[in-house]
Amino acid sequence: MFDGIYLADAQLSSPKAIEQREAIEQMGLIHSKVAGKYEIVQKLPQEANNFDELFDYADFFGKLRLAYINSAHKISALPNKEEKSATAFGGELGIKTAEYHGFGVTAITNVSQNVHFLNPRREDTNEDFFGRNVDSFAYISQASINYNHEQMQTKIGRILVETPYANSDDIRMAANTFEGAWAKIEYMPEFKTQVFYLNKWAGYDSQDELAGAFQNEFKNLVSEESFGMTGISLTYEYAKNSEMSLWYNYIDKMSQITYAEIIGIYFIDGDDFHLDYGAQYSNFQELNNSNVDGNVFGAMSILHYKGFFLAGAYNKALVEDGKYITNGFGGGPYYTSLDEATLSAISEALPGSDAESFKIATGVEFKSSTLEGLMVEFVYGELRNDEGMIEEKDIIMTYPLNQRWNFEATYTDYKSSGNKNTFDRTLVRLDYSF
Repeated sequence: MFDGIYLADAQLSSPKAIEQREAIEQMGLIHSKVAGKYEIVQKLPQEANNFDELFDYADFFGKLRLAYINSAHKISALPNKEEKSATAFGGELGIKTAEYHGFGVTAITNVSQNVHFLNPRREDTNEDFFGRNVDSFAYISQASINYNHEQMQTKIGRILVETPYANSDDIRMAANTFEGAWAKIEYMPEFKTQVFYLNKWAGYDSQDELAGAFQNEFKNLVSEESFGMTGISLTYEYAKNSEMSLWYNYIDKMSQITYAEIIGIYFIDGDDFHLDYGAQYSNFQELNNSNVDGNVFGAMSILHYKGFFLAGAYNKALVEDGKYITNGFGGGPYYTSLDEATLSAISEALPGSDAESFKIATGVEFKSSTLEGLMVEFVYGELRNDEGMIEEKDIIMTYPLNQRWNFEATYTDYKSSGNKNTFDRTLVRLDYSF
């Protein structure tokens, strides 16, 4: 569950409402992003009568994660593939205090431990799970003062947020988290806004080995000269399970980004037969000659019939000479994002070239058998610009064994005609939440 917008109303916590809310969140499939994520809060933190009771009624929670990765890369100039693998054990451990007049504290530590006896020698170990020198890590990923009210929630400190251009993108051992502040105001059930300020981040997407920055270290979003990122959004639910949102992001020394999106679900014949749809638009205005400038258009739809679904998505990036678009800080919002390839990556590889991408997917979710909850997806995508084409095939399996155990596996086959780089990767994760 994402620590995002709180929906505390009892009706919104019903199984049916949760299922419909999750359907909106999952639109786009295989890690593609939508405007905002939601956390269904079925039990709010206990209210303390005095300061001492903040910790007397504290909630200790966590998620243990065992993960395995194997990837084999092939570049045309090299005779053989370079294969690397790794196994890690870790996860997150946290504490959330009770609330005193709406105020409380959250602290979470993320851990990734190198399971040495299962791993190859250091030079053959995949670095994705680890920190500096392929070592284990532990760091405080979240530490915030929170305020909760019926119409307003705030978080200040190290926090997790879900926005189009700054998000958790939990794809390895630890999600992206940020230093800053976030607030949500709900004027009425159909109309709400978010405001945020972020200046540092940590997590898998934040690392840059060339700059000596690793995932378990908080670093500046842009540079030491930049004060970071500010943003505001307005979201309006214009019909049941359908909403439109507008986001404005100012990333100092980088770009101003305006993002608009419409998403929804159209029920054709009850819950068994429905169509998910979405349309998105991003406008980038560069700052300080950063070259992050352009426009992105996108659309997607998913047709569901009982447990089966068929999906398609398309994105187009239009840029001028020397310019390119970005994912921001995280996985980005684009509907055609695949497990590895994104529209941003191919745009950054060849600035000044328009780019386009499409994705098709099909799959099944088992709803009434001993495998209830098991979802298998088959995905194919292409991304093109003047440099060449990226082709990717993904197979994703997710299986919530029960409320505490969750298993997922992803196989990725990636081919680039531009730099002749190809690889196949297997990623398996088993989580236990408590």
